Amino acid sequence: MSNSQPAEDNKQAQTNQARKTTYYIFAAVLCIWLYTLWADRVTPMTNEGRVNGQIIRLSPQVSGPIAKVEVRDNEQVKTGQPLIVIDPRPFQLDVTAAKLALQQATQSFNADSTAIEAAKAAEVAARVKLENTRLTNERNRALARTGVVSKSTLDDSNAALETAQANLAQATASLLKAKEALGPEGTNNPAIQSALNKLDQATLNLSYTELHAPMNGVVTNMKLAPGNYAAAGQPLITFINNSQLWMTAMVTENSLAYIDEGTAVKIVFDAYPGEVFKGEVTSIGWGTGGNGSLTEDASLGLLDSPTSDPKSQRFPVNITYIDLPDDVKLRFSGRATVSFYPGESYVGERLLDVWTWIWSYLSYVA
Repeated sequence: MSNSQPAEDNKQAQTNQARKTTYYIFAAVLCIWLYTLWADRVTPMTNEGRVNGQIIRLSPQVSGPIAKVEVRDNEQVKTGQPLIVIDPRPFQLDVTAAKLALQQATQSFNADSTAIEAAKAAEVAARVKLENTRLTNERNRALARTGVVSKSTLDDSNAALETAQANLAQATASLLKAKEALGPEGTNNPAIQSALNKLDQATLNLSYTELHAPMNGVVTNMKLAPGNYAAAGQPLITFINNSQLWMTAMVTENSLAYIDEGTAVKIVFDAYPGEVFKGEVTSIGWGTGGNGSLTEDASLGLLDSPTSDPKSQRFPVNITYIDLPDDVKLRFSGRATVSFYPGESYVGERLLDVWTWIWSYLSYVA
Protein backbone atom coordinates (compact mmCIF):
# COMPACT_ATOMS: atom_id res chain seq x y z
CA MET A 1 0.00 0.00 0.00
CA SER A 2 2.84 2.32 0.91
CA ASN A 3 4.66 1.56 -2.37
CA SER A 4 1.61 2.18 -4.59
CA GLN A 5 0.89 5.64 -3.11
CA PRO A 6 4.12 7.31 -4.37
CA ALA A 7 3.58 5.73 -7.78
CA GLU A 8 0.06 7.11 -7.96
CA ASP A 9 1.29 10.53 -6.78
CA ASN A 10 4.03 10.49 -9.43
CA LYS A 11 1.55 9.50 -12.11
CA GLN A 12 -0.83 12.25 -10.97
CA ALA A 13 2.03 14.78 -11.07
CA GLN A 14 2.94 13.73 -14.60
CA THR A 15 -0.68 14.04 -15.64
CA ASN A 16 -0.92 17.51 -14.13
CA GLN A 17 2.33 18.52 -15.81
CA ALA A 18 1.09 17.26 -19.15
CA ARG A 19 -2.17 19.12 -18.62
CA LYS A 20 -0.31 22.33 -17.80
CA THR A 21 1.91 21.92 -20.85
CA THR A 22 -1.17 21.42 -23.01
CA TYR A 23 -2.76 24.54 -21.53
CA TYR A 24 0.43 26.51 -22.18
CA ILE A 25 0.51 25.33 -25.79
CA PHE A 26 -3.15 26.23 -26.29
CA ALA A 27 -2.57 29.61 -24.66
CA ALA A 28 0.47 30.24 -26.86
CA VAL A 29 -1.43 29.25 -29.98
CA LEU A 30 -4.35 31.46 -28.95
CA CYS A 31 -2.02 34.41 -28.33
CA ILE A 32 -0.30 33.91 -31.68
CA TRP A 33 -3.65 33.62 -33.41
CA LEU A 34 -4.93 36.80 -31.76
CA TYR A 35 -1.67 38.55 -32.59
CA THR A 36 -1.92 37.60 -36.28
CA LEU A 37 -5.51 38.85 -36.41
CA TRP A 38 -4.45 42.13 -34.82
CA ALA A 39 -1.26 42.44 -36.89
CA ASP A 40 -3.15 41.85 -40.14
CA ARG A 41 -5.08 45.02 -39.38
CA VAL A 42 -2.50 47.40 -37.88
CA THR A 43 0.81 46.08 -39.29
CA PRO A 44 -0.05 44.01 -42.39
CA MET A 45 2.57 42.01 -44.25
CA THR A 46 2.28 40.22 -47.60
CA ASN A 47 4.60 38.04 -49.64
CA GLU A 48 2.53 38.69 -52.76
CA GLY A 49 4.60 41.65 -53.94
CA ARG A 50 5.76 41.95 -57.53
CA VAL A 51 7.98 44.43 -59.35
CA ASN A 52 5.70 46.23 -61.79
CA GLY A 53 6.37 48.55 -64.71
CA GLN A 54 5.34 49.75 -68.14
CA ILE A 55 5.15 46.91 -70.64
CA ILE A 56 4.50 48.01 -74.22
CA ARG A 57 3.67 45.55 -76.97
CA LEU A 58 5.10 47.30 -80.01
CA SER A 59 3.16 46.70 -83.22
CA PRO A 60 4.04 47.80 -86.77
CA GLN A 61 1.65 50.06 -88.65
CA VAL A 62 2.45 48.49 -92.02
CA SER A 63 2.83 44.89 -93.12
CA GLY A 64 5.79 43.24 -94.81
CA PRO A 65 8.73 40.88 -94.35
CA ILE A 66 11.35 41.91 -91.79
CA ALA A 67 14.57 43.01 -93.49
CA LYS A 68 16.69 43.76 -90.41
CA VAL A 69 16.59 43.08 -86.69
CA GLU A 70 18.67 45.79 -85.02
CA VAL A 71 18.57 44.53 -81.41
CA ARG A 72 19.24 41.35 -79.46
CA ASP A 73 17.05 39.70 -76.86
CA ASN A 74 17.18 41.53 -73.48
CA GLU A 75 19.22 44.39 -74.94
CA GLN A 76 19.09 47.86 -73.38
CA VAL A 77 17.86 50.45 -75.89
CA LYS A 78 17.51 54.24 -75.94
CA THR A 79 14.67 56.47 -77.07
CA GLY A 80 14.32 56.45 -80.85
CA GLN A 81 16.76 53.59 -81.41
CA PRO A 82 15.77 51.42 -84.41
CA LEU A 83 14.50 47.98 -83.39
CA ILE A 84 13.43 46.33 -86.61
CA VAL A 85 13.20 47.35 -90.26
CA ILE A 86 10.44 46.07 -92.50
CA ASP A 87 11.47 45.68 -96.13
CA PRO A 88 11.10 49.28 -97.34
CA ARG A 89 11.36 48.64 -101.11
CA PRO A 90 7.61 48.40 -101.86
CA PHE A 91 6.99 51.56 -99.88
CA GLN A 92 9.88 53.40 -101.57
CA LEU A 93 8.29 52.55 -104.90
CA ASP A 94 5.00 54.03 -103.66
CA VAL A 95 6.81 57.23 -102.66
CA THR A 96 8.52 57.43 -106.05
CA ALA A 97 5.19 56.93 -107.82
CA ALA A 98 3.57 59.62 -105.67
CA LYS A 99 6.40 62.05 -106.45
CA LEU A 100 6.00 61.44 -110.18
CA ALA A 101 2.28 62.02 -109.91
CA LEU A 102 2.92 65.29 -108.11
CA GLN A 103 5.44 66.37 -110.75
CA GLN A 104 2.94 65.66 -113.51
CA ALA A 105 0.24 67.60 -111.66
CA THR A 106 2.47 70.62 -111.07
CA GLN A 107 3.93 70.76 -114.59
CA SER A 108 0.75 72.30 -115.87
CA PHE A 109 1.34 75.20 -113.46
CA ASN A 110 5.04 75.57 -114.34
CA ALA A 111 5.95 74.97 -110.70
CA ASP A 112 8.79 73.01 -109.12
CA SER A 113 7.57 70.09 -106.99
CA THR A 114 10.96 69.42 -105.35
CA ALA A 115 10.39 71.93 -102.54
CA ILE A 116 6.98 70.44 -101.81
CA GLU A 117 8.38 66.90 -101.72
CA ALA A 118 11.10 67.89 -99.23
CA ALA A 119 8.67 69.86 -97.09
CA LYS A 120 6.16 67.00 -97.09
CA ALA A 121 8.81 64.47 -95.99
CA ALA A 122 9.88 66.76 -93.13
CA GLU A 123 6.26 67.30 -92.08
CA VAL A 124 5.52 63.57 -92.03
CA ALA A 125 8.64 62.85 -89.94
CA ALA A 126 7.67 65.57 -87.47
CA ARG A 127 4.12 64.20 -87.26
CA VAL A 128 5.35 60.66 -86.52
CA LYS A 129 7.73 62.01 -83.88
CA LEU A 130 4.91 63.99 -82.25
CA GLU A 131 2.61 60.96 -82.14
CA ASN A 132 5.26 58.79 -80.46
CA THR A 133 6.06 61.56 -77.98
CA ARG A 134 2.37 62.11 -77.27
CA LEU A 135 1.80 58.43 -76.47
CA THR A 136 4.80 58.40 -74.12
CA ASN A 137 3.57 61.57 -72.43
CA GLU A 138 0.08 60.11 -71.92
CA ARG A 139 1.55 57.01 -70.29
CA ASN A 140 3.72 59.12 -68.00
CA ARG A 141 0.79 61.38 -67.06
CA ALA A 142 -1.31 58.36 -66.12
CA LEU A 143 1.50 56.98 -63.96
CA ALA A 144 2.21 60.39 -62.44
CA ARG A 145 -1.38 60.58 -61.19
CA THR A 146 -0.73 57.44 -59.13
CA GLY A 147 2.67 58.67 -58.01
CA VAL A 148 4.77 55.96 -59.63
CA VAL A 149 6.48 58.42 -62.00
CA SER A 150 8.51 61.29 -60.55
CA LYS A 151 7.71 64.95 -61.28
CA SER A 152 11.06 65.43 -63.01
CA THR A 153 10.30 62.57 -65.40
CA LEU A 154 6.90 64.06 -66.17
CA ASP A 155 8.47 67.50 -66.70
CA ASP A 156 10.96 66.02 -69.17
CA SER A 157 8.11 64.26 -70.97
CA ASN A 158 6.10 67.49 -71.17
CA ALA A 159 9.13 69.36 -72.51
CA ALA A 160 9.70 66.69 -75.16
CA LEU A 161 6.04 66.95 -76.20
CA GLU A 162 6.26 70.74 -76.52
CA THR A 163 9.41 70.42 -78.62
CA ALA A 164 7.76 67.87 -80.91
CA GLN A 165 4.72 70.15 -81.29
CA ALA A 166 6.95 73.08 -82.17
CA ASN A 167 8.86 71.01 -84.73
CA LEU A 168 5.61 69.90 -86.36
CA ALA A 169 4.35 73.48 -86.47
CA GLN A 170 7.58 74.56 -88.16
CA ALA A 171 7.43 71.71 -90.67
CA THR A 172 3.78 72.48 -91.43
CA ALA A 173 4.62 76.13 -92.00
CA SER A 174 7.39 75.14 -94.41
CA LEU A 175 4.97 72.89 -96.30
CA LEU A 176 2.38 75.68 -96.55
CA LYS A 177 5.04 78.03 -97.84
CA ALA A 178 6.01 75.51 -100.51
CA LYS A 179 2.37 75.09 -101.48
CA GLU A 180 1.87 78.84 -101.72
CA ALA A 181 4.61 78.94 -104.34
CA LEU A 182 2.15 77.20 -106.66
CA GLY A 183 -0.27 80.07 -106.35
CA PRO A 184 -3.87 80.04 -105.11
CA GLU A 185 -5.16 78.11 -108.09
CA GLY A 186 -2.49 75.45 -107.74
CA THR A 187 -3.14 74.66 -104.08
CA ASN A 188 -6.84 74.33 -104.70
CA ASN A 189 -6.46 72.25 -107.84
CA PRO A 190 -7.98 68.78 -107.22
CA ALA A 191 -5.27 67.00 -109.19
CA ILE A 192 -2.48 68.62 -107.18
CA GLN A 193 -4.27 68.10 -103.87
CA SER A 194 -4.84 64.43 -104.69
CA ALA A 195 -1.16 64.01 -105.60
CA LEU A 196 -0.14 65.70 -102.34
CA ASN A 197 -2.39 63.37 -100.33
CA LYS A 198 -0.93 60.29 -102.03
CA LEU A 199 2.59 61.53 -101.37
CA ASP A 200 1.66 62.20 -97.76
CA GLN A 201 0.36 58.65 -97.27
CA ALA A 202 3.23 57.02 -99.14
CA THR A 203 5.84 58.95 -97.15
CA LEU A 204 4.05 58.13 -93.91
CA ASN A 205 3.95 54.41 -94.73
CA LEU A 206 7.66 54.45 -95.58
CA SER A 207 8.45 55.99 -92.19
CA TYR A 208 6.48 53.18 -90.52
CA THR A 209 8.85 50.53 -91.93
CA GLU A 210 11.24 51.32 -89.07
CA LEU A 211 10.04 50.44 -85.57
CA HIS A 212 11.78 52.54 -82.90
CA ALA A 213 12.09 52.36 -79.12
CA PRO A 214 9.46 54.68 -77.57
CA MET A 215 11.73 55.45 -74.58
CA ASN A 216 14.77 54.12 -72.72
CA GLY A 217 14.23 50.52 -71.73
CA VAL A 218 14.84 46.91 -72.72
CA VAL A 219 13.40 44.57 -75.32
CA THR A 220 12.72 41.05 -74.15
CA ASN A 221 11.42 37.74 -75.46
CA MET A 222 12.84 38.60 -78.89
CA LYS A 223 12.35 35.74 -81.32
CA LEU A 224 12.42 37.69 -84.56
CA ALA A 225 14.77 37.14 -87.46
CA PRO A 226 15.05 38.59 -90.96
CA GLY A 227 12.41 36.95 -93.11
CA ASN A 228 9.70 36.83 -90.44
CA TYR A 229 6.52 38.53 -91.59
CA ALA A 230 5.28 41.57 -89.68
CA ALA A 231 1.53 42.15 -89.79
CA ALA A 232 0.15 45.62 -89.17
CA GLY A 233 -1.44 45.95 -85.74
CA GLN A 234 -0.09 42.61 -84.47
CA PRO A 235 2.24 42.78 -81.40
CA LEU A 236 5.79 42.12 -82.50
CA ILE A 237 8.14 43.18 -79.70
CA THR A 238 7.77 43.26 -75.92
CA PHE A 239 9.30 46.45 -74.54
CA ILE A 240 9.83 47.13 -70.81
CA ASN A 241 10.51 50.61 -69.47
CA ASN A 242 12.97 49.44 -66.81
CA SER A 243 13.83 53.00 -65.78
CA GLN A 244 10.38 53.43 -64.19
CA LEU A 245 9.67 50.36 -62.07
CA TRP A 246 7.48 50.27 -58.99
CA MET A 247 6.12 47.66 -56.60
CA THR A 248 2.60 46.25 -56.67
CA ALA A 249 1.63 44.36 -53.52
CA MET A 250 -1.56 42.30 -53.54
CA VAL A 251 -3.05 42.92 -50.08
CA THR A 252 -6.06 41.19 -48.51
CA GLU A 253 -9.04 43.45 -48.07
CA ASN A 254 -9.10 42.98 -44.28
CA SER A 255 -5.56 44.42 -44.16
CA LEU A 256 -6.42 47.65 -45.98
CA ALA A 257 -8.14 49.35 -43.05
CA TYR A 258 -5.23 51.61 -42.08
CA ILE A 259 -3.27 51.65 -45.34
CA ASP A 260 -3.44 54.92 -47.24
CA GLU A 261 -1.40 56.94 -49.70
CA GLY A 262 1.91 57.85 -48.09
CA THR A 263 1.97 54.83 -45.75
CA ALA A 264 5.58 53.77 -45.17
CA VAL A 265 6.59 50.26 -46.21
CA LYS A 266 9.63 48.01 -46.03
CA ILE A 267 10.44 45.69 -48.91
CA VAL A 268 12.38 42.44 -49.02
CA PHE A 269 13.34 41.23 -52.50
CA ASP A 270 13.97 37.53 -53.01
CA ALA A 271 17.00 38.49 -55.09
CA TYR A 272 18.63 40.39 -52.20
CA PRO A 273 18.50 38.21 -49.04
CA GLY A 274 19.14 39.93 -45.73
CA GLU A 275 18.51 43.43 -47.16
CA VAL A 276 15.49 45.57 -46.38
CA PHE A 277 14.51 48.53 -48.60
CA LYS A 278 12.13 51.43 -47.98
CA GLY A 279 9.15 52.70 -49.94
CA GLU A 280 5.75 54.32 -49.61
CA VAL A 281 2.23 53.67 -50.84
CA THR A 282 1.21 55.78 -53.83
CA SER A 283 -2.22 54.33 -54.65
CA ILE A 284 -4.63 51.53 -53.80
CA GLY A 285 -6.63 49.67 -56.42
CA TRP A 286 -10.41 49.95 -56.38
CA GLY A 287 -11.06 46.55 -57.88
CA THR A 288 -9.72 43.04 -58.39
CA GLY A 289 -10.49 40.44 -60.98
CA GLY A 290 -10.33 37.10 -59.17
CA ASN A 291 -7.49 34.63 -58.78
CA GLY A 292 -4.01 34.53 -60.23
CA SER A 293 -0.81 36.60 -60.03
CA LEU A 294 0.18 39.95 -61.52
CA THR A 295 -1.99 39.20 -64.53
CA GLU A 296 -4.94 41.05 -65.94
CA ASP A 297 -8.49 39.79 -66.25
CA ALA A 298 -9.23 40.17 -69.97
CA SER A 299 -12.95 40.75 -69.40
CA LEU A 300 -12.58 43.30 -66.59
CA GLY A 301 -9.21 44.92 -67.26
CA LEU A 302 -8.31 44.51 -63.57
CA LEU A 303 -5.35 42.78 -61.94
CA ASP A 304 -6.16 39.24 -60.81
CA SER A 305 -6.03 38.51 -57.10
CA PRO A 306 -3.52 35.74 -56.19
CA THR A 307 -5.78 33.98 -53.71
CA SER A 308 -8.36 31.26 -54.08
CA ASP A 309 -10.16 32.25 -50.87
CA PRO A 310 -13.38 34.07 -51.81
CA LYS A 311 -13.69 35.46 -48.24
CA SER A 312 -10.51 37.48 -48.47
CA GLN A 313 -9.79 38.93 -51.87
CA ARG A 314 -6.59 40.83 -52.57
CA PHE A 315 -6.30 44.30 -54.03
CA PRO A 316 -3.31 45.92 -55.76
CA VAL A 317 -1.38 48.48 -53.72
CA ASN A 318 1.18 50.46 -55.73
CA ILE A 319 4.41 51.44 -53.99
CA THR A 320 7.37 53.61 -55.01
CA TYR A 321 10.88 53.03 -53.76
CA ILE A 322 12.74 55.48 -51.53
CA ASP A 323 16.50 55.86 -51.98
CA LEU A 324 16.89 52.56 -53.80
CA PRO A 325 20.65 51.92 -54.23
CA ASP A 326 22.00 52.17 -57.76
CA ASP A 327 23.47 48.68 -57.59
CA VAL A 328 20.02 47.12 -57.04
CA LYS A 329 18.82 45.82 -60.40
CA LEU A 330 15.13 44.99 -60.45
CA ARG A 331 13.39 42.92 -63.08
CA PHE A 332 9.74 43.03 -64.03
CA SER A 333 7.56 40.69 -61.93
CA GLY A 334 10.40 39.97 -59.49
CA ARG A 335 8.96 38.68 -56.20
CA ALA A 336 9.10 40.58 -52.90
CA THR A 337 7.66 40.65 -49.39
CA VAL A 338 6.15 43.95 -48.28
CA SER A 339 5.56 45.14 -44.70
CA PHE A 340 3.28 48.12 -44.03
CA TYR A 341 3.79 50.74 -41.30
CA PRO A 342 0.56 52.77 -40.99
CA GLY A 343 1.55 54.22 -37.59
CA GLU A 344 -1.20 52.56 -35.54
CA SER A 345 1.03 50.72 -33.03
CA TYR A 346 4.65 51.37 -32.05
CA VAL A 347 5.03 47.93 -30.43
CA GLY A 348 3.39 46.23 -33.40
CA GLU A 349 5.73 47.94 -35.84
CA ARG A 350 8.81 46.95 -33.83
CA LEU A 351 7.60 43.35 -33.91
CA LEU A 352 7.05 43.79 -37.65
CA ASP A 353 10.68 44.92 -37.96
CA VAL A 354 11.75 41.63 -36.44
CA TRP A 355 9.48 39.61 -38.73
CA THR A 356 10.70 41.54 -41.78
CA TRP A 357 14.34 40.91 -40.87
CA ILE A 358 13.69 37.20 -40.30
CA TRP A 359 11.75 36.93 -43.57
CA SER A 360 14.55 38.64 -45.49
CA TYR A 361 16.49 35.39 -44.96
CA LEU A 362 13.67 32.84 -44.86
CA SER A 363 12.20 33.98 -48.19
CA TYR A 364 15.54 33.36 -49.88
CA VAL A 365 15.92 29.90 -48.34
CA ALA A 366 12.31 29.03 -49.22
